[in-house]
Amino acid sequence: MTQDLRTLHHAIADEMSDLADRLCKLACGLARDTELAMRHMDDLQSIDLMTQIQRALADLLREEDLPAERIGRIPVEALAMRLMGRIEPQQDCAA
Repeated sequence: MTQDLRTLHHAIADEMSDLADRLCKLACGLARDTELAMRHMDDLQSIDLMTQIQRALADLLREEDLPAERIGRIPVEALAMRLMGRIEPQQDCAA
């Protein structure tokens, strides 16, 4: 990977992390309202999952080892499985 592409990946990762932080702050603010939290628990949990996924993808962009190794460290298992399914066919074609 070229230095320019690596720099771009890190910049994108930083932006994704910032968005995840903002989304998390929003969800925490909404969760402080007990009535709202009870009515929208599934939505708040979805926001939490979105922040986890954004952070995991940002980490992927920052790392430099092989894609399968990076994906193997993703804490959101469903995301790891989706990504692995998307890159494995490409790896078979390259072989």
